[in-house]
Amino acid sequence: MLHARYSWQPLGELLVSKGLLTQAELDAALTEQKRSGRLVGEILVESGVLSAFSLSRALTEQHGVELQTAKDTELGGTGAQTPTVWRPLGKLLVEQGYLSKLDLRGALEKQRESKGRRLLGEILVADGYLSGIALARALGEQNGIALHDDTELDVETVVKTAEPGQVVFQVFEVSYAPRYKPHEVIYESPSFMEAVDFAAEFIEDANPDGIEIQRSEASGRETVWTYSDSRAAATARSRKDLAETFGFDPTLWGTAAAG
Repeated sequence: MLHARYSWQPLGELLVSKGLLTQAELDAALTEQKRSGRLVGEILVESGVLSAFSLSRALTEQHGVELQTAKDTELGGTGAQTPTVWRPLGKLLVEQGYLSKLDLRGALEKQRESKGRRLLGEILVADGYLSGIALARALGEQNGIALHDDTELDVETVVKTAEPGQVVFQVFEVSYAPRYKPHEVIYESPSFMEAVDFAAEFIEDANPDGIEIQRSEASGRETVWTYSDSRAAATARSRKDLAETFGFDPTLWGTAAAG
């Protein structure tokens, strides 16, 4: 297992920068996502623009783990056979048997102790909770794709730690009545995706009045993601999915939080 430095990028920007798809292809998938409500990753893989393994590998990078294979070698994979409902990663890992609840709790505690300097994916892989390929497979499932099982694939796993001074995304519980009031930080990570994952799971389990994610760095902070229980209740009445509840695909393909 190798180690490297981590720097967060929105997923769409990451895929374009690696030459895995063009900006026009990304924009077309985002337009289709708004029209259909389907997950962007699902759309890209099913349309043949991007392979399932390329998407899963990019997703693992956003969680602090890079999978390196021999040139032109990759796992096969397909889009889901039925429309995928996005689920928080922690819940998916436990429900699908990748981790026990106790293991997940232990990994989250290690991340809390790091005060946002370590990524959850990096901890899970580096500390032996699961393999890099298992993380890629789980992230694929979360985003509507299925990787084929291939134990013969030779993969080098690189775990990444955050750069000194790296942006940190902090999750706050907030109250809106009788007036706006932010509470203590309940989670922090160098990865926006991990912050959204935690926030979505917290919303499912705790039903808070509101949640904010703030982007914090030396030059200041800004709110990049919000949730309110009243808005979610109105959305639920119209039977919209999670992506629409939060106003965008939780994977965040654009640059809104990248600054």
